Amino acid sequence: MEKIYIKYHRELYLYAFSLCKNHHLAQDLTSDTFFRAYLSLSDVSYFKYWLFRVCKNLYLDSLKSNREYSSENIIENTLSNNETPLDKIIESEKRKYFYNLIINLNESYKEILILYYFCGFSLREISESKNTTEGAAKTMLFRARKKLKKEMEGENEL
Repeated sequence: MEKIYIKYHRELYLYAFSLCKNHHLAQDLTSDTFFRAYLSLSDVSYFKYWLFRVCKNLYLDSLKSNREYSSENIIENTLSNNETPLDKIIESEKRKYFYNLIINLNESYKEILILYYFCGFSLREISESKNTTEGAAKTMLFRARKKLKKEMEGENEL
């Protein structure tokens, strides 16, 4: 279990953070996901996908049970200038810049970009985990890149 944690904890934290945009909640989601993995140590054929799916389901469950948190408050709390473990994980400024742009995109674009660029999933793996075709995943990635480019151009105009 320790080897699995070492191998996937950073990617899973980045994914969790992209979902909730809250450092503490992302830590909780990551640890809860590994706790669930420990409890159900079974022969899952796509263990990495399973971890990410469990993480997303835990996040959705937390949304249902914690309706008092507004997304505006979460964004304000996470965009402070204090150094967080996220700053240590994403080392280069360029990657931080892109990551911050990506987490402000809509859910489907954000998810595919995070999985592809920050978590190392291939298009085939993304399509299998989302139960879509590889072509659909490729199209979604193309649209997400296009939207990200538009966001970058909008920032440069300011």
